[in-house]
Amino acid sequence: MTTSPNTDAHDPRIGLDSRRMAITIVAAVVFLVTWIGTGLLEVKAQDSYVSSPGPSFLRLALIAVSGAAAITIARGLRPIPRGVFIVVTVFLCAVEALKSIFTIDTFGADTGVLADNPALTTALGAVSLIVAVAFPSVVALALAAVTARLVPVAETAAPAVLRRRSRAAAIGLFAATGIVLLVWLLRTMFVDAMFLFEDGDAFNALGAAVGFVSAIAALRVIAEARSLPADEPALGSSSSGTTPRSARTLAFVVIACGLHLCWESTILAFGYPPAVAMGYPGWVISMFGLVLGSLVLAVRTLNCAPTYDGQTSDEESAQSGDEESDKSHDLAIRRPAHD
Repeated sequence: MTTSPNTDAHDPRIGLDSRRMAITIVAAVVFLVTWIGTGLLEVKAQDSYVSSPGPSFLRLALIAVSGAAAITIARGLRPIPRGVFIVVTVFLCAVEALKSIFTIDTFGADTGVLADNPALTTALGAVSLIVAVAFPSVVALALAAVTARLVPVAETAAPAVLRRRSRAAAIGLFAATGIVLLVWLLRTMFVDAMFLFEDGDAFNALGAAVGFVSAIAALRVIAEARSLPADEPALGSSSSGTTPRSARTLAFVVIACGLHLCWESTILAFGYPPAVAMGYPGWVISMFGLVLGSLVLAVRTLNCAPTYDGQTSDEESAQSGDEESDKSHDLAIRRPAHD
């Protein structure tokens, strides 16, 4: 008697199980919250020129927590990419922490120091731009790579469950798109409505957060659909066992743009100007990236799940054979015996 080998244990494409995926999603949400809090505290300190004996310990703590969350996300990567990601994350967090210490000490010492040193202003702006763009982008890239990996066949949900999850993820992506587009259209049509300018950014931040989480869920559904056995329906008309590169790219765009849009919109919602990172152009790019990426990814997600709950042909033939044998057995029992 021979047993089939367990190919999942040796397949390098096999990704996270359900428990580790839940931990990854929690780590992603923690990174989103702490990274936004870090940027908000930085802008608040720069805007008020707070004089203090040292940097904000709360901001340093948020930087440390965001770095730990990013490393937790990268646990699902292969050893070499994971090592590179950890090194990059530690470096960017150290740069952000040093920038925080240096910036607050500079502001606290003399508010005219920056005005008298244009080179210092340029250096601080360059560092802020690099960290603000590079760190979320690297985390979004790792998150997309981890979520897109195939999962063990035993971890794949039933076709009906995949359909429900795909609809829920698509609804979240459509909702994020609708919120951001509605605020933009209302602001365009009703310029004099101060309410839209004061509270519209809060809705934009909410929509970006919804799109961020929904993109992760959508990519997970696509990965599970691609992990089904070869005789099960897969994404579209293809039955290959790999997650499409286009789906990974779309998820990366939505996650990265959602991070930046939520960050910028939160700062604007608290009444501070978009003077950090890429400013208003970065806000516009992230908004349209989130909207377009969410729409296309939602359509792809709706088509990813199996369309029926039918059994395979072998199972159907085996079941029909069992039914025929049961019927013949019943007839033999009911047939009168002849001497």
